[in-house]
Amino acid sequence: MHRVNMAGVNKKYTFPDGHNRFQSLLASLTFLKDPIGTITKNMQLFSGTYSGYLLGSGRFIITEDPDFIQHVLRDNHINYEKSALSAKTAARLFGRGLLFSKGAAWLKQRRLIQPAFHQGKIQGLFDIVAGTAADFIENMPEGEHLDLYRIMHKLSFSVLMHSLFDIQLSEETITELSGCFTDLQDFLLKDINQPLRKLIYPFNRANRIILKKAVRIRDILKKIVDERKTDSVIHNDLLDMLLNTRYEDTGLPMEEEKIIDEISVLLFAGHETTANTLSWLLYLLANHPEVVTKLRSAIYNVSIDESPRDEYINAVISEGMRLYPAAWMTDRVALNDDRFGKFHFPKNTIIIPFFYGLHRNKKYWSGENEFRPDRFLFQDPLKSKKIKNFFPFGAGPRMCIGNHFASMEMAVILHILFSQFEVTPTEEIPEMWPLITLRPRRLYLNLKRVKSGTKLSSPPEFQSL
Repeated sequence: MHRVNMAGVNKKYTFPDGHNRFQSLLASLTFLKDPIGTITKNMQLFSGTYSGYLLGSGRFIITEDPDFIQHVLRDNHINYEKSALSAKTAARLFGRGLLFSKGAAWLKQRRLIQPAFHQGKIQGLFDIVAGTAADFIENMPEGEHLDLYRIMHKLSFSVLMHSLFDIQLSEETITELSGCFTDLQDFLLKDINQPLRKLIYPFNRANRIILKKAVRIRDILKKIVDERKTDSVIHNDLLDMLLNTRYEDTGLPMEEEKIIDEISVLLFAGHETTANTLSWLLYLLANHPEVVTKLRSAIYNVSIDESPRDEYINAVISEGMRLYPAAWMTDRVALNDDRFGKFHFPKNTIIIPFFYGLHRNKKYWSGENEFRPDRFLFQDPLKSKKIKNFFPFGAGPRMCIGNHFASMEMAVILHILFSQFEVTPTEEIPEMWPLITLRPRRLYLNLKRVKSGTKLSSPPEFQSL
C-alpha cells in the first residue's frame, strides 16, 4: 500500500507491484535500448501488470491484462484521455488531428469525420486502392536480398496518397513527405523517452530542424488543399470527403487548418502502420510456405474485389497483427481516481496497455509465438475470444478510425502481390524497432515473379507449389 497526498488529504491507494523511483530510473536506461524486451521481462516478473515512475510525469501502470485494458479503453473510457506526454508533444509536430487531440476537441472532430470512414464510404475508394496497388506491384523489382520494408513503405504511402488525393504528385514530393514523416516519428519517440535531450536543443538546434520539417509537410498539404478548392472535378477521394463534411451544430465545414491537421495524421498513421504490418506479414509468410499455399488457394477462389471479405485472407492479416501489432502500446491518463480489481489509483496516473505482450501471452493464446492464421477461423465469429484478447486497432471510442480502410488495403495488396510473386526468406532475421509504431529495422527477402501482368482471373502457375 502507498500513501499519496492529494489536496492536503491522505488517501490510501493500492498500486500493482513494480519499481520505486530509483529502480524506474535504472529501468528507463534499458527501456531506451530495448523497450519491448524490458517491458516483457517486467511483465513476467510482475505477472502481467506493474507500476513505476516516469521522470517528471508521476506514476504509471503498464498492463497486458485484457480486462484492465477494456476497462480503460472502453468500459470506463470517459475517465481517461490521451496523456499530455504523447498528445501535446506529438501535436507540435503533426497538428491536432484525431490521433493526438483529446477531450471535447477530439469528440467534435470524431463525430464530424466518422461518416467519411464508414465501411460503405471506404468501399467507394476501392478502385483507387486496387488501381494504385496494381500499378505499383506490376513495376516492383524482383531479385534476392531485397529491402522489403522500403518497398512496402513506398507502396503503402503511394496507396494512401492517391486515396487522400486522387491526383498525380511528383516522385520527389512523395519521397520528401515520406522522409519527413519518418524523421518526425523518430524525433518524437526520443523526445518522449529521453526528456533530458531537451537540455541540448539550444546547442544542436535539433528542435528547430525538426519543426522546419513539420512546417514543410504542412506547406505541401496546404498547396494541395488550396488547389482542390478551386478544382471543379469530383475526385471521390478522402480529401473530397473531408472538404464536404459539415459540423452538426453550425452546418459549417472544417477550417483549412483542421483539414491539414487531419490529413497530416492520416498520412502519418495510415501509411506507417500499414507498411509495418505488410512487412511483418511478408516476413512471416516467407517463412511459412504452408500458409502461403492456403493463402494462394483463397486468392484463386475469390476476385480481387471479394478479397477484403475473404475469411482466410483476413485470418492471415489478423494473425500478422497479433504477432506484430503496429500499435504495440498506447497510453491514457486517469482524469479522476479509479479502481480496477484490487488496484486503486489516483487521477493523473498514466495507464499503458501493452498490446504486444497481450497478443503473445500464453494465458490467452495457444502456441502464442507461432504463426497460425487458422486460429482466426471461427464457425461462430460472435463467440470468438479474439474480441476480448485482441486489439489490432485499439478499442472503445478511440479505436482507429481507419481500420476498415487499412483492412481493405492490406487484403487487396496481398491478393495482387501473391498472384504475381513468390516470396522466400533470407538468412537475416529482422530486428523489431519499436517507435510509435512497431517497425522492422531491417527486412530482406527474395522476390521472384511467377506471373506477369495484373490479370487475376486465371489460375496462377504456382498453384501446385
